[in-house]
Order: sequence, then C-alpha cells, then structure tokens
Amino acid sequence: MARRRASLSGAWSGAYRFPGDARPEVVFNVQIEEVGGAFTGSLQEPNVYGFAPGDVVTADIEGVRTGQSVTFTKFYDGSGGMAHAVRYEGQADESLSRIDGKWSIPRDWSGTFFMVRDDDGEAVEAEERGEVTAPSG
Repeated sequence: MARRRASLSGAWSGAYRFPGDARPEVVFNVQIEEVGGAFTGSLQEPNVYGFAPGDVVTADIEGVRTGQSVTFTKFYDGSGGMAHAVRYEGQADESLSRIDGKWSIPRDWSGTFFMVRDDDGEAVEAEERGEVTAPSG
C-alpha cells in the first residue's frame, strides 16, 4: 500500500487520450515542484503529430492542488509546432501517487488523462529521513 505523500513534487509519467480513440494515446513525462499547494513543472512528450521537426514536444505546467483535487494548465512552448494551452482537472488518490481526470482545449478537443508517480519509493524514503521539507513561508 502506497504511503500518503505531502505534495505532488517529483517525477511522473502518464498519458492522455482522445474521445472515441480519435487519435492515438500520447504518453508524457513531467517533473513537478509543489510548494504550499501551488505547483509548476516541465513536461516532455513524443512529437507524434509532426506539425514541425523534432522528436520531442516540451511544455511548462502551472497548477494548484487542494486536498486531492488537482488542476493545471499545460503551456506548449512551440516545439513540434505546438503552442497552445491545455487545461487539466483531476483527482489524486489518497497517497498522491496517481491522478486521473479530464483535459480540454476550449471549443476544440477534450479527453481523459492519468499520471502515476515514478519516484514514489525513493521520495517517501527521503521524506521519512527528513531530507524533503516544506518551505516555511
């Protein structure tokens, strides 16, 4: 059984899906840093649509976690020809090691996503040793 984490900080992997399998599932990796419920991160995913050259598409994320409710926006940086924003809304499990929810591009697309923590074991051990602390503030 996974232990309850204090934040979303750490490495995550996941995938987003389109409605009715309109397009193939897209996997992604994201590194998150959460402080006081607000979080930012850097995301990478394969350039599966090829709107521009390059193997990888990158984006920044900014979001908020309130309890187990998680919302964030992904801002593509133009790599791979993608420069739009995507809104994500999800629910984390009790241990903050998995998030499931929906993504949307207003007036365009929407679908589902999931994310799982990559570093759960190492991060929990670091928290237990007191190596990870919440900033005072």
